[in-house]
Amino acid sequence: MKKRVWLRLGGLCALILSVLCLAPFLYVLANSFRSEDGVTLTHYYTVFLSSPKYLLRFWLSLGLACCIAGGQVIVSALSGYGFAKCRFKGRNALFFALTVLMILPLQVTLVPTYLVLDGLALLDTSWALILPAVFLPLGTFLMAQGFRAIPDEILDAARLDGCGTLAILVQVAVPMNKSGLVCTLLLSFLDGWNMVEQPIAYLKDFERWPLSVSLASVLPADPAVRLVCCVLAILPPLFLFLYFNRELVEGIALGKEM
Repeated sequence: MKKRVWLRLGGLCALILSVLCLAPFLYVLANSFRSEDGVTLTHYYTVFLSSPKYLLRFWLSLGLACCIAGGQVIVSALSGYGFAKCRFKGRNALFFALTVLMILPLQVTLVPTYLVLDGLALLDTSWALILPAVFLPLGTFLMAQGFRAIPDEILDAARLDGCGTLAILVQVAVPMNKSGLVCTLLLSFLDGWNMVEQPIAYLKDFERWPLSVSLASVLPADPAVRLVCCVLAILPPLFLFLYFNRELVEGIALGKEM
């Protein structure tokens, strides 16, 4: 009896939490169709067809996020495999230092990164947003945890078949670490899609600012059109989460097994 009560209480709490989480999104979605005359699609026509500047900002943000996600997946796969399956002196110490870097707030690294980008003459370019995000340590940590779950016997069998290290990584290890790969891809994409401080700090040209920053800076006076822009910003992360939900959960579960 007590177990049933606790289960019902847990279900009720989960329902309340779900409603609270969904309420802002539902409010934005519902009010994006509102007008003085009732329900209308005029605001969507304005954003998607009448005023291309909103879509241009959207595609700019999407391109930046995809470049960051793709670059981080490549770097994380190479470094994660090295930490998980290659033996070298100081490996554990370096991996521990990597995990420590994961807890540093972004604001701590803004100034050093700014100085490095200034020395490389990359400020006020798209590379100023892409390169620092490509080498974030979280992806390496997640990929390494996934590679560690692969039995060494499988990799030894691939070596006996004549595969080199790169061939083993691409043809054996990465396909078997799909959850870690997808988790790294999604989290890096979301990090690039939602970046705020980096564009403000590294870019002087407002035209290069992604949607995550310009959404709150320069928008039309019509509140309904603002809400349509918010819906536009929600679509890519929502699609990726719904499509790769299982892999994301599995990848995060692997990350906990440290």
